[in-house]
Order: sequence, then C-alpha cells, then structure tokens
Amino acid sequence: MNISAIPSNIPTMTAPLTMRNFQPDIERTNSLKEAGLSAGGSQVGGADPFGNMMKKFVTDVDDKMKTSATEKTKVLTGESTNLHQAMIAGQESSVAFTLMVELRNKLVESYQELMRAQV
Repeated sequence: MNISAIPSNIPTMTAPLTMRNFQPDIERTNSLKEAGLSAGGSQVGGADPFGNMMKKFVTDVDDKMKTSATEKTKVLTGESTNLHQAMIAGQESSVAFTLMVELRNKLVESYQELMRAQV
C-alpha cells in the first residue's frame, strides 16, 4: 500500500487506527481482575456477559476493518471495479472503530470517576 495514496482530507486522530492500541487496556483489565479475585473479591454468576459482549464487539470491528482493507486492495489492484462497495466498507469500518474508541474512552472515564469517589 502506498502511503501517498491516502487522501489528505481524512481527519487526523490522536492515535493511529490499530487494534494494538487496546492491548495495554486489555492487559491492565486482566491484571486487575486477577488481583481482585486473589484478594478475596468474588465474581457474581460465573459467566461474564459484558466481557463476552465487548470481545464480540471488538472482533466485529476487526472483521469490518479487514473487509474494508480487502475491498480497497481489490479496487486498487483492478480485481474489482465496485468502488461504491469499497467506499461503503471503508466508512463502515471507520464509524465502527470510532464508536469502539469512544466507548472505551467513556468506560475509562467512568472507571476513573469511580476511583475518585469518596467511600
């Protein structure tokens, strides 16, 4: 992929659009969960429906990004002439990724607010 082929009118974001940005958050969450459970905390119900929902959401966003990259590659290499589908897939993955980032930001903000609360 040629970097100069990226349009200049794309809004800049504070972080590059990669799934690796979430790895420290996932590791921190896992370490907090292990520390809480080993310190005598308990988990209600055994199943983790919120965690499963978030994993599915991240997987869906990743699939949309892969589909978008595949469609864009097909158009750039001439395998497909369906530019509309490639643009729709690109916008869909962009919106999904932005939603995921905003959801993460709200969750982190809520967690920080809970930690600042007086007990």
